[in-house]
Amino acid sequence: MTTSNSGSLGGQTVLEARDVAVHYGGIKAVDGLNISLPAGKIAGIVGPNGSGKSTLLAALTRLVPLTRGELILGGRPYHHKAPHVVARHGVSRTFQTVRLLADRTIRENIALATDVRRVDKPPTRKQLEEQIDVAIERTGLGSLQKRRPDEVSYGVQRKVEIARAIANNPTVLLLDEPTAGMNRQERNQISELMVKLRQDGLTQLLIEHDVQMMVDTCDYLYAMNFGVLIAEGEPESVIKDAAVQEAYLGTRGSKKHA
Repeated sequence: MTTSNSGSLGGQTVLEARDVAVHYGGIKAVDGLNISLPAGKIAGIVGPNGSGKSTLLAALTRLVPLTRGELILGGRPYHHKAPHVVARHGVSRTFQTVRLLADRTIRENIALATDVRRVDKPPTRKQLEEQIDVAIERTGLGSLQKRRPDEVSYGVQRKVEIARAIANNPTVLLLDEPTAGMNRQERNQISELMVKLRQDGLTQLLIEHDVQMMVDTCDYLYAMNFGVLIAEGEPESVIKDAAVQEAYLGTRGSKKHA
C-alpha cells in the first residue's frame, strides 16, 4: 500500500481513495491504492493495458464493489453508496466506448444527464436548460445539437459524451480514454477543453494512452501496473520513471486485470 503525495499540489482534497482493492477471485485488479484529487486540478492515470485503470474508475463511481478500502467525497465516506447516489452527489464520468441513444438528438442525449438530480441544490427547469446550453457551448456542439449521433462523426460523438458528463455541473469528472480513436487535432481540442474546465474549477481524473497529452494536460500523474501504483508525481518525472518505462515496454510479461 502506498500513500498519495498529490496533496503537495495544494488546495482542498475533493475525492480520496484509501487502500482501495477490487479482487475477482484470485485476480487482484486493484490492490491497495491510495489516490487523492485536489480541487480544481487534473490528475491522470497511466499504465499498460490490463493494469487496473478502468477498474479503479469503476470503483470510484461504485459500479464495482470494493473488496476493501474507503472512498471519501467532500470529506464524507461514500463507499457504501449506490452508483446513482454517487452521481447525484456530483461524480460524473465518461466510458471507453460511446454510449449514446441513436434515436435522440445530440441535445436530448446531453439532457439525459440532468435527470440525475443533485441532492444539495436541485436546479429549476430553466437552470437545467441553461446547464445544457453551457455544456453544448463548451464543447462546440451548438450547430449540431439538433442532429442525431449517427449523423455526426465519431469524434463529435465523443464530444457529446463529455458534454453530457458536464451538463449536470459535477464536482468531479472522471474520463476514461475520451480521445480514443481521435486524430491529433481532435485530441488537442479535448485537452484544451479539459484545461478550460480546470480553469472553471472542475476537478478531473483522466485515463488516456496518449502519453504526450497526459504530460501536456495533467497537473499530477499516477502510474499503475498489475493493480498497484508504481509511481506518482509531476507528469514528466513519472513518464521517465524506470518502473513506468519497464511496465510500458512489457519486460515483466503481460497480465490482464482490466
